[in-house]
Amino acid sequence: MIGVWLVLPSHGGRFNGLGLGLPGWTAVPLCLLVGAIIGALIGLLRTKVGLNAFVVTLGFLTTLRGLQIAITGGQSIIELPAGFTYLGHTSWLGLPASIWVCTLLFALGIVALGWFRHGRSLYAIGRQRGRGPGRRHPYRPGDLVVFIIGSTLAAFAGILYVGHYGSISATQGDRMIFQVFAATVIGGVSLNGGRGTIFGALTGVLALKLISNVLTYAGVPPIWEQFLDGVISWPPW
Repeated sequence: MIGVWLVLPSHGGRFNGLGLGLPGWTAVPLCLLVGAIIGALIGLLRTKVGLNAFVVTLGFLTTLRGLQIAITGGQSIIELPAGFTYLGHTSWLGLPASIWVCTLLFALGIVALGWFRHGRSLYAIGRQRGRGPGRRHPYRPGDLVVFIIGSTLAAFAGILYVGHYGSISATQGDRMIFQVFAATVIGGVSLNGGRGTIFGALTGVLALKLISNVLTYAGVPPIWEQFLDGVISWPPW
């Protein structure tokens, strides 16, 4: 939403942007840049100030969601730059481009965490973070990079999502965090850090969507999906 808002003109459409006069193709790079900046801010609050990363991330989630509603005025944005919808609508070799892109990103993540020293060190960082709540851990440059990468990937996921549906709603992404927790738990990734794989996260996502589709075909109201997500991600499991 912020990336599109920076690009769209300040008048002449259903939604008024900031009116910086930027070309439409810059919306995607701006969106990724915003994601990287948000990740850097969260990472600095964690590594420099020593705040709890989970709490800081939830705080940013609430703040940014409020900013999204405030800027859009509660209305949906349907006048999107062409570059924003390309990956969500185009196909490569008979398959949606988003599938190819996500497959590549998952493959890169599996290789990075499994075969590279810096990737393996992330598990050590996660285990160290999980030794005790509130413990002050030394700053590591790699910690900040992880937050930036994660937030940038989240922004890219937003681009794929918007490109698929062709619009940005004021409540987009609402309650999606419960699906993330559920998919993570199903995939065997520890919320305390230090355990789990990218492939496990992928299987968790696929399993969660399979369960959702089964419920849909069974005629279960969509409102129960959130209840199921909460049950799956419940701490005792």
